[in-house]
Amino acid sequence: MQDYKHTLNLPKTNFPMKGNLPKREPEIIKKWNDMNLHSEQISQNKKPFVLIDGPPYANGDLHMGHVLNKVLKDIVIKYKNMVGFSAEFLPSWDCHGLPIEHVVTKKTKLKEKTDTQIRKLCKAEATKWVKIQAEQFARFGVLATWNNPYLTLDREYEATQIRILADLVEKGLLYRGKKAVYWCYALQTSLAEAEIEYLDKESPSIYVKFPIIQNPFEFKNLSLMIWTTTPWTIPANRAHAVSLEFDYSIYKLNDDHVIIADGLKDHFEKTTGLTLEKKSDSFKGSKLLGLKTKHIMYPEKESPVVAGDHVTLDAGTGIVHTAPGHGQEDFELGKKYNLEVFSPVNEFGKYTNQVSDYEGLHVFEANSLLIDRFKASGHLVFHNQIKHSYPHCWRSKTPVIFRATPQWSIKMDHKKWNIRQSALKEIQKVCWIPKWGSNRISSMIEARPDWCVSRQRIWGVPIPVFYCTRCGKEHIEKSTMLNLANLMEKGDGIEEYWSNDIDTLLDKNVSCCNTREFVKGKDILDVWFDSGIAWAYALHKNRSFPADLYLEGSDQHRGWFHTSLLTSIANQKKAPFKSVLTHGFVMFSKGIKMSKSKGNIMDPKNIINKDGAEILRLWASHEDYTQDINCNPESFDRLKETYRRIRNTMRFMLGNLYEFDHTKLVQYNNLHSLEKWILHRLNQVIITSRDCYENYEFFKIYHLLNNFFSVDLSSLYLDIIKDRLYTSKKNGNLRRSTQTVLLHTTNNLTRLMAPILSFLSEEVYEFLPNKLKKASF
Repeated sequence: MQDYKHTLNLPKTNFPMKGNLPKREPEIIKKWNDMNLHSEQISQNKKPFVLIDGPPYANGDLHMGHVLNKVLKDIVIKYKNMVGFSAEFLPSWDCHGLPIEHVVTKKTKLKEKTDTQIRKLCKAEATKWVKIQAEQFARFGVLATWNNPYLTLDREYEATQIRILADLVEKGLLYRGKKAVYWCYALQTSLAEAEIEYLDKESPSIYVKFPIIQNPFEFKNLSLMIWTTTPWTIPANRAHAVSLEFDYSIYKLNDDHVIIADGLKDHFEKTTGLTLEKKSDSFKGSKLLGLKTKHIMYPEKESPVVAGDHVTLDAGTGIVHTAPGHGQEDFELGKKYNLEVFSPVNEFGKYTNQVSDYEGLHVFEANSLLIDRFKASGHLVFHNQIKHSYPHCWRSKTPVIFRATPQWSIKMDHKKWNIRQSALKEIQKVCWIPKWGSNRISSMIEARPDWCVSRQRIWGVPIPVFYCTRCGKEHIEKSTMLNLANLMEKGDGIEEYWSNDIDTLLDKNVSCCNTREFVKGKDILDVWFDSGIAWAYALHKNRSFPADLYLEGSDQHRGWFHTSLLTSIANQKKAPFKSVLTHGFVMFSKGIKMSKSKGNIMDPKNIINKDGAEILRLWASHEDYTQDINCNPESFDRLKETYRRIRNTMRFMLGNLYEFDHTKLVQYNNLHSLEKWILHRLNQVIITSRDCYENYEFFKIYHLLNNFFSVDLSSLYLDIIKDRLYTSKKNGNLRRSTQTVLLHTTNNLTRLMAPILSFLSEEVYEFLPNKLKKASF
């Protein structure tokens, strides 16, 4: 019998079947680093594409949220470089403020350290984590200028920040005044809204009567009834707010009469078990304006009734207890009606001597004592405990309080430089992906108060202000700030402010009370101001403005997108970005958050050590990231199967090109119909994928490639052509026709999937017989 063994053209390739990614990926990264691949890419192209990296905090190991964010950015940057843009990935880190200082606080006895020593420790802590996180990010296969990042602790960056602040001073946008701010008593500092998270808290819920003075109604013992979950703010009560449009009535309650909104009568009775008997016709809230009540703790004080747009019928009585020193809406009403901003609470959340009966007592501990007092005085109607969503500090995890303190703020509604109106106009010029981002940030800009930018911490960029030791007046000058910025840039950054004396820092012509006796202000700038001026530092680095793209999580509509927009509008009258892309949060599964207590945390280091970073990259691209992304073992099992399919398909095509002479390609007109069909399908995939890359719809590319590899290639084309590859004449037209298409398909797929499956593409590229002379794709 004739032996046909040597007539078969069996596949041959050294391309390994198994990826062995944990071992092979570091070798590929080393290759990229040795050839300085990212710098080579951006130097060969001319038209710039600027993506400004939103700085992560340098204070811990990376999690799956970091993976999603940085891999998405890497996909964008790699694609842009491959299509001819000069797209540098300039990584960044946020290094000042509470996140770093909080870590140092846990490790160090701060009472034994000077402020200078604390700042030095904070800088060392941040620098340490920058190095660690850079290595972790690079391990994801992210190409960037890791050796030249921008850090908010860089002296040039700090100097740029002071120059931006000096510009705000010159324009009259920066001012100092009392503000009701979120206050973390555990860390003794004000907090930005973006530093607040809402957690469940159990609080006292009380209904209290405030007796009406000079009662104009015919009913005796008449009071306004209010409801609050913060009894500790009652000492600071200075008014009661009503809605002008709601209907109110007088109701008999036991032997007394009370006024509440008609729409909350049933809610009150259901909550308290008490019965209200209506005794008057209904009347609008406007009829209550001008009434005054006696303060239930300080009989000599009176609280007027005022109109408030924030009054609702969701809960309570339709009459809102107003303490301008302890609430943002209350504070705004206080300004409108010239109410006293009384805030008798110190930085530790304890009453001052202004509430002498409870001096030194923490406000939350005072709640029960106040309730007992109101009960004894006959003002308490009802009380119980409720569990509700309450603002907490994102670092200490303690509940916060509202506290009016002197703070530095940026005006949103300046007559000449109206940041709010300019920002709202600029938002409409930006491409928001998804589109609802425009409405979301617009509503936040419309409703936000002036931006409180001062913090009472040690580690951060100082607000260079000098206070007269005699009268306390603040002196803050543009020229002084610019002088400091120059000292910082040439010297030791923020330490120049602390180490130099007043005469060095303050203009020679500045004096107060006929002296030059000043003390330095100790407030630092909000870290959101730190990161928000990244666009200005990019200009300092000679990159184009505005940036082509900002890409961060959807929570940054109230964070980095928000503060970047405000600082840019204030300084440049222009948005700092042309497009803004947001991604969702990483969830264990739909509706279930990752939690250490539930044991469902997916650690990227464990995934890399077991399956390789390529699986993480595939995960980051496989779902519509504008929604929340699932991250659980089951989803990774499916992704690993997808990866194996793609890898083995590429290996099969490479194996059948082992002796193919790429200089003898078969012309398209001479190809068989089957080859023309698969090329047509490939072309459709290429065109659609390019559109998806341009529109940042990477999940569609994943599904396009997965479908093309599993259906068009594996199940159809490659299955059909096996016989002709193995048994046809080695150099015959039929086999060469098939090999021509295999080479074209492999070549194009390698480049098409390179921004996402970068490691696999690099491996395949090394085995292409017609590899270009370039060292990488």
